[in-house]
Amino acid sequence: ADWGVPVLVFIFYFKFYNAGVVSPSEMVKTTGLVSISLLAITLLIGPVCRFVPALNILKAHRKAWGISSFLFALAHLLLVVNFYYKLNILKLVNTANPKFSGLLAGLASLGILLVVTLTSNKTMLTKLNPRVWKMIQTTSYIALILAVLHFFLIEQKNGVFVIKRQFGLVTFYFAAGVVVVRFIVMFLSNRRK
Repeated sequence: ADWGVPVLVFIFYFKFYNAGVVSPSEMVKTTGLVSISLLAITLLIGPVCRFVPALNILKAHRKAWGISSFLFALAHLLLVVNFYYKLNILKLVNTANPKFSGLLAGLASLGILLVVTLTSNKTMLTKLNPRVWKMIQTTSYIALILAVLHFFLIEQKNGVFVIKRQFGLVTFYFAAGVVVVRFIVMFLSNRRK
């Protein structure tokens, strides 16, 4: 299940989102959608388990799914740099680029996921103060917010959010919904204190 879910999510998007087409633009979209979906699934497990304790068995898979999310995000970035920016990394941070804000949100999300991934092991857990380690892991929610923002800004045409394919729209609202669920759980937790 650790790696089965990421593979199934990829196959799902590959088959149903881009109809099995292997092209640069389709693979960029597929890797981005898989990454944000896996991150949203990973981060939804904690809040859902508070209300449905029987699902606690899923917590054991969060690390693998979170790392998979990072790896798909990294593949997404490498494909973008290769096919859209012809290996010119400086174009990603060019403020004159109309997609600059969206690119910046995506890069920030990836940076956070990199730190979370690098600290997702027993060695770092023993080296870091447990509160610091937990805080670093919790920044995954910020990464998801930035990924949703990236998705929203990149998919704008003349200032209007446009997603033509149904599964892209479902993915966007699912990821945004996970952010909302997290805020609701946080609000409820604070009220109980």
